[in-house]
Amino acid sequence: MTDQEKLQVLFDRAEISEVVHRYAIGIDSRDWKLFRSIFTDEIEVWLGFATDAKPELRRRNADKFTEQAARVITQFAVTQHFLTDYHIEVNSNDAVCVCYMQARHFNPDGKGGQTVWDIGGYYTYHLTRTANGWKIPKYTLTLTWEENRPPGVRL
Repeated sequence: MTDQEKLQVLFDRAEISEVVHRYAIGIDSRDWKLFRSIFTDEIEVWLGFATDAKPELRRRNADKFTEQAARVITQFAVTQHFLTDYHIEVNSNDAVCVCYMQARHFNPDGKGGQTVWDIGGYYTYHLTRTANGWKIPKYTLTLTWEENRPPGVRL
């Protein structure tokens, strides 16, 4: 690999890290325009538990997916998503980023306190280089644990 190719990989990894970071920032700040901006127009998504059967990706329109995510997240007073330990592999115009995640979802309990739904696991983001930078056409969230899921909340 030439020095120029090595520099390109480093640059790509930095851009990919920023795209993945915008996922969490978009959700927690409820900036749905920012959240939507990281996806291609059509995406494939799977959200589930590590113990589930083979993941079945669902094809979604990214605008509709963003609306669905907004409906779930806005049920909570505050959310905080932590993404760590990015492992990024770049292969020309495609890439995969796997990172650990922990998310906290706070909701007033009506008694002056809060109930907190905590989840943890890892994301696997598949990215592609587009004319507008790196975008996500496919991703999965594999949960390895959760505590206190509120009634009626589905992934």
